[in-house]
Amino acid sequence: MAVNNFQNMLLDMQALWLHPLWRRRLRNPRVSIISNDCWGGFMYRYLHLPFNSPFIGLFVMPEDFVRILEDPSLLIGELRFIPKAESRHLHNINHTSTYPVGVLPCGVEIHFLHYGSEQEAREKWSKRVGRIDWNNAIVKLSDNYAITDEIMQRFDALPYPQKVLFTGSPHPELRSAIFLPEFRKEGVTGERIHKISHKYWDFVTHANALLCRN
Repeated sequence: MAVNNFQNMLLDMQALWLHPLWRRRLRNPRVSIISNDCWGGFMYRYLHLPFNSPFIGLFVMPEDFVRILEDPSLLIGELRFIPKAESRHLHNINHTSTYPVGVLPCGVEIHFLHYGSEQEAREKWSKRVGRIDWNNAIVKLSDNYAITDEIMQRFDALPYPQKVLFTGSPHPELRSAIFLPEFRKEGVTGERIHKISHKYWDFVTHANALLCRN
């Protein structure tokens, strides 16, 4: 593990005083967080913000995620649900639990990892998709789930003013890449990046910067 149990305990203790400081600094409470994994949900909870994005408690494979970012209209349409065993990404998924897998009309898969039923996933997704403000959005990708260099380059080329790519190995050729050295051994990021990322990339500063553009 990139963060051992003792380090994890220290990070939890740090959060007791760190997160209130973030909340006092934040001037953009309406920010939409578009994240390919649970990092976005943790940021919303740490900052006590309303969920102005459907990307909460779920993950999207990097290829599908970048497709959404390149054409947000792909989010429009009813989800249908498939058994997890039928996912075209099954060979790259490490989670062994059973959870709902939604598919958008374009074929993009939404893996509702922390949802108990298809009904809950559909209701929460449908309600939150309409809240996205693409002009006031932080867009985040991690180099996990068998991401490729080509996908990272496509993400780096996206026009979003506040985007970040967290990586477990240095990528100086990518302007949006932020290297998290705690994951150097694995070479890719994993769980608990939400407890580490602030050391290298200040969410509040970037969220507040969006106010200057709107």
